[in-house]
Amino acid sequence: MTGKLIAVANMKGGVGKTTTVVMLADALAAGGASVLVVDLDPQASASVCFAGDEILGELITQGRTLDYYLGLRIVDRDKANLPDFIRGDVSSTSHLGERLPLSLLPSGPSLRIVEREIIYALTKRKYSMHAIEGHLWKLFHEDFVPLRETYDYILFDCAPGISPMTEVAIRASDLVVVACIADFLSTYGLKAFYKTIWGADSDDSSMLAPKALPHVLVTRWQETKLQWRTYETLRASADAPEARFRLFETRVPQSAALANALTLDHQTFANKYRDASRDLVGSVILPLVAELKEALHGA
Repeated sequence: MTGKLIAVANMKGGVGKTTTVVMLADALAAGGASVLVVDLDPQASASVCFAGDEILGELITQGRTLDYYLGLRIVDRDKANLPDFIRGDVSSTSHLGERLPLSLLPSGPSLRIVEREIIYALTKRKYSMHAIEGHLWKLFHEDFVPLRETYDYILFDCAPGISPMTEVAIRASDLVVVACIADFLSTYGLKAFYKTIWGADSDDSSMLAPKALPHVLVTRWQETKLQWRTYETLRASADAPEARFRLFETRVPQSAALANALTLDHQTFANKYRDASRDLVGSVILPLVAELKEALHGA
């Protein structure tokens, strides 16, 4: 069985995308899977969470980041080898006495600049916007998709909004997880997000439509009346005959343990996700992973 591609995305920032990626990566790796995290966000939050400032600084200095790879591969037309940019055994979290089998393709601070340079460079070569999209799509399938043979799961931590590489990752992934707080502002952009990638406006794209509807994951859950009301609205929309998204039953709570999980402390998987009053592994993370695998099976 080849590995699965999972994009964690939302047009809005601050909704827990990176927390979701870290949590899922840890859980899948703790279950024995080999996991690669690809950081598509120039803020490099996932890269810092897994590698830490010191190692990430070294990777940036050495030119072993996604932005450097894209610059070489597309702007400079160099035959860069993508696996050379991946840092293996990057996790400081352990399970059953072993470090989690996690690898990282880190982001660098120049990612957005490089994405603009790609557009400028290809435009100078007389590429139309459709041709630019097609070029990125071809590159993704030539270089990223073969990583399925090495890793069981490849998680893409997408930047807020829809950058060129984010759109390619979303369209090519087996499953798109939309992290979303159950409030008006966080859910307001779901319609635009769907329309941009899955809707009629994407028909003229040179890339294929996504393989399945997006799956919304409610994050930072606090069980307020407002959140319950918003969640019930999401549930009704997901259950409608013409639903534009699916909804995970599992809700990720606002939690000190999840906030602390983003720090680079050497600890066990179980202790990393333990609040003072509850074990998030058993009550939240494992049920979510079960839902995730079920969604991938049906995709």
